[in-house]
Amino acid sequence: MNKYLNQSSKQYFAFNIWSIESAKAVIDGCANYGNDALLQTSMKAYGKLDKKELRQFVTSYSAKRGIKGYLHLDHCKEMSAIKEAIDFGWDSVMIDASDRPLYQNIEQTNHVVDYAHERGVLVEAEIGQINGETGVASYEDVCLFAEQTDVDLLAVAIGTAHGLYHGTPILDFDLLERVIGSVQTPLVIHGGTGLEDDVFLKLLRYEQVKKINISTDVKMSYREAIRKAMEDELFQIEGFDPLKVVDYIQTEIRTMVEYKQELLKRGIVHE
Repeated sequence: MNKYLNQSSKQYFAFNIWSIESAKAVIDGCANYGNDALLQTSMKAYGKLDKKELRQFVTSYSAKRGIKGYLHLDHCKEMSAIKEAIDFGWDSVMIDASDRPLYQNIEQTNHVVDYAHERGVLVEAEIGQINGETGVASYEDVCLFAEQTDVDLLAVAIGTAHGLYHGTPILDFDLLERVIGSVQTPLVIHGGTGLEDDVFLKLLRYEQVKKINISTDVKMSYREAIRKAMEDELFQIEGFDPLKVVDYIQTEIRTMVEYKQELLKRGIVHE
């Protein structure tokens, strides 16, 4: 399946976007390092997007910058939305049934896998809930899930959480290593915003960790750009120029993305 897992040695930071403008900033940051861009849409953002236009832009602008741009539907619970995203050309979808009993999670995941694989689309699923609170998955559940599904990417809860961390998260690397020793499925780390650089570098040294999700950092970059624009008095009524504000936003997001690409460069040591 010639999506972003086609080259087994590749690893990605995946960035949540909500518009063509935010997609452009992420693509620029990745392209400046010669890396393909993996763009994610949350269900909230997906519901507001002009899907056909976003797909066309990501494809055309990425090609213009000399890379590939991939679209991923993140944390979706609705089969109708998954089917729609596939129809609009999303490269991968995440079915999130992690809040259900394991057998239901397996059943629903297999349903999505059957539908998506027939159309050449990758599927991500989750074991152990990665939400606003740090949590850790059951090793036995992870192994059973991997054995009974043909999922392409598996998000395993190892102590990360979405949003901003309150304190320093403690990741269960012992669980991660046990899973890597038993399961062949490429792994995903959610809740990347707020992890220290040395944690990222440690995660990236596991070749099986293919994707680390970054969402809140993109939003905080947008917020910081607005703060700087206000500090520089760009919001004064007289002479207000929205293009200058857009430049601040693009620069702030792109700079954050470039920093993550530098971490990729430092962290990937596979032969």
